[in-house]
Amino acid sequence: MNKNIQTVGLAAMFMLAATPGMAEEIVNARFETTQCATPCTEASAKRLQWWLMREDDQVEIRHLYQNGQPAHNSSLWMKKPAGQYNYSYLMHEDGRAIDYSDVDLKLLAIKTDTQVWQVKSQLVADEELAKLKKVPADHQKQYGQEVEKYVGELGNGVRTEVLWMPALKLPYSVQYKYPEHTVTIQMQALQTGTLAATDAAVPPKASLTTLTNYQHVDYADLGDMEHNPSEMQWLARAQGAPGLQAHSH
Repeated sequence: MNKNIQTVGLAAMFMLAATPGMAEEIVNARFETTQCATPCTEASAKRLQWWLMREDDQVEIRHLYQNGQPAHNSSLWMKKPAGQYNYSYLMHEDGRAIDYSDVDLKLLAIKTDTQVWQVKSQLVADEELAKLKKVPADHQKQYGQEVEKYVGELGNGVRTEVLWMPALKLPYSVQYKYPEHTVTIQMQALQTGTLAATDAAVPPKASLTTLTNYQHVDYADLGDMEHNPSEMQWLARAQGAPGLQAHSH
């Protein structure tokens, strides 16, 4: 697709998302995900620091550090008025974006429905939370927000504990205990429409200006690049982009 046409389309989607009257409260939250074998030791822990930046009908997940090494990519999800979804894999160091249409996502067997959208935008879907039991919380407020505590099992006996901020529909923390390992997601900073980021960190949200300056390519056009060495160099760095395995040989 012509880059200029594609950029105009991307801009239109962002302008639509920003239409007054449609907005939810802007929420930016930084998290750390830790995966650790049981029993957990500092040496065995794998860590990922990332931001969830949610606004209207879009959510950006931006990786910061993975096991101490800088990460420079984002997953940007956009919900369209007709209930369809677009996705872009953003490579910030390269100034590039791989754009996926709703059709591309379906062809890749990537589910796009209300529950999946909730997992992207609030980490724990309403249906999952409903399967857990609400119990008294030890600390009833975090970052000035009321916190509820839920415990129980999800999936095949995965012991789960969620400290939930109902006003923001976002967890303060989530812990999944599997038979041989534990995964913990812990909020480290929060910025809302009325609360500045608690550690003065600036959420690194990809602005419309940034995105229009990135070099965009449709996922459907990646096959045309397989015989271009310079294109394959940056594609080789797009390790987290869906469906790239088919284009990496």
